Parts: sequence; structure tokens; C-alpha cells
Amino acid sequence: MRSYRLADEFVDEAAEHAIIAAVARTPALYWELLDTLPAGAFAIEPETWESVSKAIEAETAPSIPDEWSPASNPQESARLLADLLQRRLLADAQERLAQALHDESTPASRLATMLEEEAAGVQAAIRETSAGRLSWASELLGDVIHEAEERARQLKETGKPTMGLPTGIPKLDMMLGGLQEGLTILAGAPGVGKTTYALQLAGVAAPTAPVIYVSFENSPRNLATKAICAYGGVNPLDVQRGSADIAKLREGARLWRPLAERIAIIEGTAALTVAQVRAMALRAMNRHKASQCLIVVDYLQLWAKASQELRGMATVRERVETMATMLRELSGRLHSPVVALASQNRAEGDYDGKKGSPNLASLKESGDLEYSADVVLFLTPAKERSTVSPARAVDLTIGKNRNGATGKVELIFRPDIGTLREEAKA
Repeated sequence: MRSYRLADEFVDEAAEHAIIAAVARTPALYWELLDTLPAGAFAIEPETWESVSKAIEAETAPSIPDEWSPASNPQESARLLADLLQRRLLADAQERLAQALHDESTPASRLATMLEEEAAGVQAAIRETSAGRLSWASELLGDVIHEAEERARQLKETGKPTMGLPTGIPKLDMMLGGLQEGLTILAGAPGVGKTTYALQLAGVAAPTAPVIYVSFENSPRNLATKAICAYGGVNPLDVQRGSADIAKLREGARLWRPLAERIAIIEGTAALTVAQVRAMALRAMNRHKASQCLIVVDYLQLWAKASQELRGMATVRERVETMATMLRELSGRLHSPVVALASQNRAEGDYDGKKGSPNLASLKESGDLEYSADVVLFLTPAKERSTVSPARAVDLTIGKNRNGATGKVELIFRPDIGTLREEAKA
């Protein structure tokens, strides 16, 4: 005897038969309904729907039972099946939580974590059911006008233009309009300050939106040490040697703590997938009641090379291109900016003591990243400015900006305490 499942309450056999009959009778409907009917929408007749789909795509006549009547309103029936699928996902999550709740061996603290994980997982699954939906440009007009009106209202109330997430560098904010939805590539050679700036960026954005920092180069503990040292003005090497000023270190921890509550660090592994990062990001957004987040990937080539889900690809170049495309799609699905650190090739980067060049061609060896990215930033040693050690003069160049201007911001990099600041003009 089959056990009871709450999800079985959210099925509609008649609606499934009606949709299949309508599509079988009028094959052109299949293409109209395809983006409304996610995978899994047919709970009772999945094999029949698959058979009909294959027949229509092969331009052959589908076969269905004669007694099935077509839906009078196929679009409405398709939306009903999509809604029922989402309810089944929620029902399954509820049953898993209820089972754990009655399991006395599961600590209450674990149940709270499970609740967050289940909510994030269902949100991710529900978003997946509508991913890739076709939208006619005319349907977007209302959204565009509404957003423009909202931005105008905020400008009138605050006197400040609406921007994306702050970068912590005023001139860069003005040129980019803050970090917007899309993929931003931050490129440079080793040791030029990419991770320093990425970690600084996470701290600046955290009060506005939760941050997911995916690290393949530094451990979470190492990143936390760097952040605390930056806020306390302490050299991380002194921490390793045991000679750090503990009072400054404690002050750095005090300053960083409220930001750290909104920054989640994921230690990169070969098994990590973009889908898992998306689920964790949704969990963070749900936890902080946020409409968007910031995702930082440190760094792109390492993840692409290590990723198990990309091992079927022959070259590293293919992997990097695919990973960049997946991250850009992730940004669109979450309506959130994604910043991915990347290395330049040796001909253009600052390798072997050579001065780096902010050249889009320097990304070619790792795939055509400039085509995948909405914004490309380069961190390179300054060629015409000098500073007193340990400070270094570096340039942050906007090599590509899909939505605005390009240009350069002059910065001062302090590798000893892990900070990057806009150079003050005399």
C-alpha cells in the first residue's frame, strides 16, 4: 500500500489531460506553452507529456486517448499546473521538516538550520521552474516605467541618485553607478590587490545586501584574519609571528563583526556547483529579508579548472567561458551583481617584474571573458606614479562598461594592512 504524501494533494489529473489533449490537437500550442510549463509540471502523466512533446518536436502526429477533452483555456491550465508544482515542492519540504521535528535525535538548533535550508532550496527550485521564460518587450514597459518612477521618487526624497551596491571608491561609483546586476570581472596579476579589494568590497556592500564570498584561494579563516587586520590596521604577518598588537586586532574585530554577520564565506571545492551557490545565496537573502545580494568569486579560473561539473570539457578555455556564462545567468536569476576575480595572461599581466596592462586581450587565454562580462575592471601597477613603501600606486581601469563610461581610478594599495584607497588629490 502506497504511503500518504502531502504533495499528492496538489495534482489535477483533469487539467493534465486537458493540456495534453489541447496540444495534441493544436501542436502550435506546444511552443506557446513551453516556457509556462516547467519540468515536473505533469505529476500524473509525465510519460504521456514526454511522448507528445517528442512527437511534436519530430513533426509527427501525437497519440492520446480519445476520451480526453482539450482545455478551453490552455494558458490558464498551464499556469495552474506550474502553481501546483510549486505547491508540491513546498509540501515535500514541509514533510521533511515535520519528520525531523518528531525525531528526538535531531537537535532543535539543527531544525532551525534545516528550516532555512529548506526555504532556500524551495525558493531556488521555484525560481528554476520559471527560468528562461520568454518575455515580449511590450510586456516589460510597465516594469521599466515603474522602476524609473521609483528612482525619481528616491532622488526627490534623498537628493541622491539611485545606484547599485556601493564599491567603496567614490569615483568608481560615479562611473559605474555602483555594482549593478550582471557579471563584473576584476582582473590582474598575482599580488596586485585583487583579493584585498574583493574583501574590502564585501565589507562595503554588506550593510546594503548580504554577501556570498566563494573562495578557492584563501581559507575562510585566512579571509577573516585579513578582514580583521584591515579594519584594525594590523599586518597579517604580525599575527602569524605572534607579534601583532592585540588591542588593535580586537578593535578590528569589533568593527568588522556587524558586517561579518552579513558575509558568508564558502570554501571552494571541486564538488561545488553554481546551483549550490545560488541556493546558499537565496538562503542568505531569505535570512536577511533582502531582495538582492552580492556574490564574489575568488577566483574564476581556479573554480573552472577544479569544477567536477565541467570535467567533460576538453580545454580549460572552454571551462572558463562556460563558468563565466553560468555566473552571468546566476546574476540574472538573483537580480544581483556577481564579481569574479580573474588572472591576466603572462604577456599582459604584471609577471616577472613587468608592468601590467589593462588590456581586454589579456583575458583571451582564459576564454572570451570580455564578451561574457558586463563590466571588466583591471588592477595594475601605476606606470607614472610612485609612493613610499610599503604603499604602492595602482590603477583601477574600467576596460569595459556595458552601461556607461570607461576610464581610470588612481588608488593606493597598502599590502601590509590590506587596504585600497582612492588617491587623495593635492
